[in-house]
Amino acid sequence: MFVISCHADTGFRSHKLERLPNGLLRGHLDNFSGVYAVMKAYFSGRMRQNYLRIELTYGEEVDMAGAKQVLETLAPEDVVAVVDVTGTPTDRDFVIEKCRNDALRGFLREALGSLSFDIYADCPDPVSTHDEVDVYSQKCENVFFLGVPVAGGDYNAGPVACRERSIDAISEAICIIAERFPELCRACGLPQP
Repeated sequence: MFVISCHADTGFRSHKLERLPNGLLRGHLDNFSGVYAVMKAYFSGRMRQNYLRIELTYGEEVDMAGAKQVLETLAPEDVVAVVDVTGTPTDRDFVIEKCRNDALRGFLREALGSLSFDIYADCPDPVSTHDEVDVYSQKCENVFFLGVPVAGGDYNAGPVACRERSIDAISEAICIIAERFPELCRACGLPQP
């Protein structure tokens, strides 16, 4: 199963978003930008696979309660992509973090080669290094973080900015991974869906 996990809770009591010149969005993006990217992928019409599951979780901003609940339903052979914001500095459209499995990292580099991204086995985000990947990694080996790069401050504390093309690129990455999931399974030695 390809599981896409994206927390839908926020740490803010009010929300605002403004469109700036040059395709920039500024506002409370943690984690509405991740939810938007996942929903764009879902509503693209390309998510027709019966091995796909989307989880919009709660409690990430407090204690990861939603991710802990999802963890109970996962199988060790599941592949989990966590979609969220990241403070990792980059000029690329998105960042893949905490992709610790060499075979998975190799597959993602090849499959997503037409997109602009950085990929790391660890988490270089200077704002926060704890997220839902840490929960899912307790059971699943093939877990990674798809990060929407944001800038302009602490995304947990207030408004930050991102490029709208980053959201579009993550949406495209999700679609590609879903479409090529049987190949991912072969590359990682997992059962076919």
